[in-house]
Formats: sequence, C-alpha cells, structure tokens
Amino acid sequence: MLEGFPLIGIVTLGLAVTIIAGELDLSVGSMAAFAATIAVLTTPVGLVGCVLIATSVGVVFGAVQGVLIARLQINSLVFTIGTLILLRGLTYIFSGHAPIVISNIEITDILLDRYGIFSVRSIVAIVVFVIAGLFLTYTRWGREIFAIGGARNEAIAAGVPRVRPLAVSFAISAGCASLAGALAAMLGGSASPQNYEDLLLSAAAAALLGGISLYGGRGTVLNVALGVAVLSLVGAGLAARGSSASLVQLVTGGLLLAMIAIEFLAGRLTLQRSIFRRRAP
Repeated sequence: MLEGFPLIGIVTLGLAVTIIAGELDLSVGSMAAFAATIAVLTTPVGLVGCVLIATSVGVVFGAVQGVLIARLQINSLVFTIGTLILLRGLTYIFSGHAPIVISNIEITDILLDRYGIFSVRSIVAIVVFVIAGLFLTYTRWGREIFAIGGARNEAIAAGVPRVRPLAVSFAISAGCASLAGALAAMLGGSASPQNYEDLLLSAAAAALLGGISLYGGRGTVLNVALGVAVLSLVGAGLAARGSSASLVQLVTGGLLLAMIAIEFLAGRLTLQRSIFRRRAP
C-alpha cells in the first residue's frame, strides 16, 4: 500500500485543501501530466533540480489560478475545466505529442532506495503530509482556508481576505499534483501526455472516503491519509482478485457517487434539524 501512496496521496492532499476552502480543482490530473513532462525535460539539472522546477511551475500556476478565481468570482468548477484542457494541450505541445524518456536514467536511482519498509518517495509523501498538517492547523493562512470554506461571507465580513486563502489553496493543490507527477515520472523514467487522465476521480474518491466535507470548512490531513488508505486497500483487493482496470474505475466511481450521496443526505438532515429547533418553542 505504501508504494501506491505517494502519487494518489499527495494529489488527494492538495485536492482536499481546495475542497476545505469551498472550491474544487478539476485540473490536478492535467497538472500532474504537465509537471511530469517538465521534470523529464529538465533532468540535465539533476533529480532534485528537475523535481523542484516542475513543482515550482505548479505552485505558481495554481496561485495565479486561485487569484483569478477569487478576484473575478468565477465558479472554480468552470474555471478549472478550462485549465484542465489548457494544461493537457500544453503537455502535448511540450512532449511533442508522444511519450518522452529520461536520457540519463541513473539520476533516478536514489528513488529506488529503501529505509526499512519505506521508499524514498514514501518518505517524501509523509514529510509533505506532516508539513501540510502543521500549516493548516497552526498558521494564520491555514486557518483562513478553513474560515473561507466554512462560512465565506461571514469570514470576509470578519476581515478574512477574499483572495489569499484561494490563492494559497490552489497553489497547494497544483504544487502537490506537480510534485506527485514529477516523482512518478522520475520513477518510471518517462512522461506521457496521456497520463493521469483518471487521477481526479481517484483523488476525489479518496478525499470523500476520508471524510473531507464537500461543503467546505471541515477536514484534516489524517482524514486524507485515511481515505487514501481505504481506497488503496480496495484497489489492492481488486487487483489480487485479478480484476481489470475498468472494474477498478467502476468501483472507484461508485464509491465517489456513494460518498456524494451520503454527504448530501447528511447535509439535508442537518438543515432539517436546524429548522425544527428554530421552530420549537
């Protein structure tokens, strides 16, 4: 399970931050594919350098995306559909419409090292989760993300800035997707413009399975880790039974729909209880 955790875990973490902020980043799959291509193209600067470059591109792109969504007050679903298509197109252009490979594959050997049961990429994922948990819990910017997602109008009226929380949350989302894509490309030795088209589905399912609220304002890093663990166990169980990739996608989609339905019904029930209490003498 630890081997599959870095890619889906890091992407789910970033996506969950935008959900907590009351938004949704649909472009994470395309961002991961674009970052993977950038990482492969910049391997002459070394393993750490190319991963940092790819991740930095994602952070900057995500921050700009968040600023535009906040300032123009555009629905993030609509906006990120556009950036999803844009990033996928850029990936095809940068890759020459074909898979590209790392010329000096030896620079990625360190990713194969293990420390007990942990691979280097697993350690990177754990470090990212710890940093994200501390950031969201103990920093002002992290608390602003929860505030803007839980009750936006009230938070803005109380002095929480409108732009910064969304800029930070989308920067984290794109940065996480970029880091995951770059690490996966370095591990596999190649990048393809067709990669990660179903990554959003898996990440969203994992986030909701872990208890991240679609209504925003609620969720923790532990919720994300739990959701990824459950989804990984389901995938591993299906793979052990020899299930096809299409069946895995079908089950993942079913889980996502089930969690959305549960979230919706729970929200309706909470609203009805609130109305009943107000009417009670």
